[in-house]
Amino acid sequence: MTRNSRTLRSVVVALSCTAFGGCLPNDEPQTGSQTNWLRACLSDADCGSNSCQCGVCTHSCSADSSCADLPGSSCVAATDSAAIALCDGSIPSAGALCLTRCGTASVCSGQAACIAGACTATSLASAHVAIDLQTRFQTLSGLGATLAYAEPEVIQYSNANELYSAMFADLGLDTLRLRNRYGYFGDNDLASAATIVNAGTASLGHRPTVVLASWSPPGSLKSNGSTVCQGEEDSCTLVRQATGGFDYDAYAGYWRDSLDAYAAVGVVPDYVAIQNNPDFIPTAAKPLEGCKFLPTEGPLTVSVGGKERPLQFPGYAEAIRAVLGRFQGLGVVPKIIAPEASGASLVSDFVRYLDPSSFDAIGHHLYGSVPGSPDLNQLRQLHEMSQSSGRPVFQTEMAADGLGTAVLLHHTLVTEGASAYLQNAIVGPSVESGALIVVADSKLALQPAYHALRQFSRFTDPGWVRAQADSDQASLLVSTWISPKGAVTVVVVNAEVDSFDVELGLEVTSAAHSQVTRTVFDGVERSADLGSLPSNRIVRVPGHSVVTVAVDGD
Repeated sequence: MTRNSRTLRSVVVALSCTAFGGCLPNDEPQTGSQTNWLRACLSDADCGSNSCQCGVCTHSCSADSSCADLPGSSCVAATDSAAIALCDGSIPSAGALCLTRCGTASVCSGQAACIAGACTATSLASAHVAIDLQTRFQTLSGLGATLAYAEPEVIQYSNANELYSAMFADLGLDTLRLRNRYGYFGDNDLASAATIVNAGTASLGHRPTVVLASWSPPGSLKSNGSTVCQGEEDSCTLVRQATGGFDYDAYAGYWRDSLDAYAAVGVVPDYVAIQNNPDFIPTAAKPLEGCKFLPTEGPLTVSVGGKERPLQFPGYAEAIRAVLGRFQGLGVVPKIIAPEASGASLVSDFVRYLDPSSFDAIGHHLYGSVPGSPDLNQLRQLHEMSQSSGRPVFQTEMAADGLGTAVLLHHTLVTEGASAYLQNAIVGPSVESGALIVVADSKLALQPAYHALRQFSRFTDPGWVRAQADSDQASLLVSTWISPKGAVTVVVVNAEVDSFDVELGLEVTSAAHSQVTRTVFDGVERSADLGSLPSNRIVRVPGHSVVTVAVDGD
């Protein structure tokens, strides 16, 4: 049995080593006549009386006594993290395997490495990553997620400590985005937001950055009289004054009152986004909250009753100017994220009409993107916009599957140079909700996208800076992050099916503590702690996986 999805290069290296018997790692460990035990292999023919299981010579077992011919080994269950790690993140088809345990009290012989608590034969590198810690880019503001409609699920969950730990400390969440519910009839208990923010502070040991965004102003400020829109092309927008103009003043008053109300329960947001998806009108087939703004006030031809009609719409630029005017006199004035357009291609249409002093970060979503293959030119344009405006760019809402989230995270942070990435949503009642954490029947389930985000967020923090990292394999997406104290995190996303043994060009002193964590989306391995970085600095990166290597600073 060969190791899953081995690349052609790996196969050629392994074949040549097997044929000449000298370049595999010393045939270790050796016990009696079992000189080929735990050596790398391609088939049973490489293993003598043993068999080739997941690329290593060993054999299946039913109890420790089944491993008596391999002194020092024990029978490791197929569901054990060590057996799964050996098999590239999947449960071995052969069942339990004879493996040698290792850890703080024991080490592996020869050039074998201790991976997830068992000795594993090391392979020659099939890919290389060059790292230049002196060439640096953007500073990270935070990675996190949105809590929009799931505050009741969070508040009512029976095991609060379990859920809050999963949401905050275990995920390493830095930023929590809240939906502004001020003035919503029957949904205006803002104290629940304070409870969640306070719980997050206790879980993390520090307060998360809080973003407050509006999905819709209250129905009294909408032309259709409701927070929800269902295809009303002519009325899913801001209400007009008696004199005929759009009521920007009332809209600004709603935002000032919102901040006062949230502050009264102890929630003072760091950032505000005045309208989520201002370019979007929900359809009749999928009613949602919304409020349409044009970049600046003016006409737009829409379909009403099957006929095209030119109608006036309020301007986002005018609205944000009015809101900022009402923020004068606040004890703490939040920073502004604008425009939170639904897609990357729409951002420039809004930003060109904004006074540069009216916003602090360029916000956008990635709806319309293909998660596994985003439009990199659009992301580069956002990077250029950030550079020219002097404002960081934040991706504030997106949902995708596990691998898609990992790929989007990489390209948003590296190609776009974003300082923040927020997933939507953090908690939901079902898998169909697209949430990172599904809460149902007093149980929580961490979804693959949760682990994709965790591979980045658990091992970085606000204030870390991205450094230069390059792979010699196009399918390996690499980012490197360095902390103010010199800690380094390297994240490798393998977007293709082939597996690689990746050598990291990272100097690690013997005194430094390192941790390798891996998630394999095609297997069962999720945020698995594989142990320390091997001395040869080679990590196994299976197809469709994310590997994170975190090294402490001085």
